[in-house]
Amino acid sequence: VRFDNRDDILQLTPKWEGDRFDNGRPRVPDAILTRISKIAIEEAWGVCWGQDYKHQFQGEWQVINPKGKTLAGRAVTGVMVPKRPDLHDTLLEYGQKEEGRVGFFNSWVIEVLEKEDVIVIDMFDKVFQGTYSGGNLTNAIAARGANGQVLWCGVRDLEQIMDMEELVTYHRGNDPTAIGDVTLTGLNVP
Repeated sequence: VRFDNRDDILQLTPKWEGDRFDNGRPRVPDAILTRISKIAIEEAWGVCWGQDYKHQFQGEWQVINPKGKTLAGRAVTGVMVPKRPDLHDTLLEYGQKEEGRVGFFNSWVIEVLEKEDVIVIDMFDKVFQGTYSGGNLTNAIAARGANGQVLWCGVRDLEQIMDMEELVTYHRGNDPTAIGDVTLTGLNVP
């Protein structure tokens, strides 16, 4: 497993004809993000449905949106799976020693964020010990210029996140426990 690997991203996005970030991720133009931020979900969904992207919607979110903003941005994805010690230790060591990553898996995704990005995390709907971000990491996400976070998992430090007026957060619940017993298996993957 390689994290945020240019060759892998190019292989997964061959139809993209526009600009790309250094890591190969498609760079959707800012003008398109501005246009998208002004439409309702039903309008966006209609376009997706019409292009045969019929299974790309998920409801039942809890939302922190102090200013009532529409969340639009370029996705930076992370996939977490339940911890299996052998896989966990191998990937953590690989990321730190071979790729120079710092800290735990959840900070690795934040490190690659660019302005106007939206962090999208699949952590198998885990809330207890599934709090991808809390006050500190959400501050780090905002400091990198991201527009928001979509977390198929939990958050902690809910009150601190609610005070961050420029950042929209979709999440599955809140819990005081720190992230635990999970392993990052993909960064900028489907």
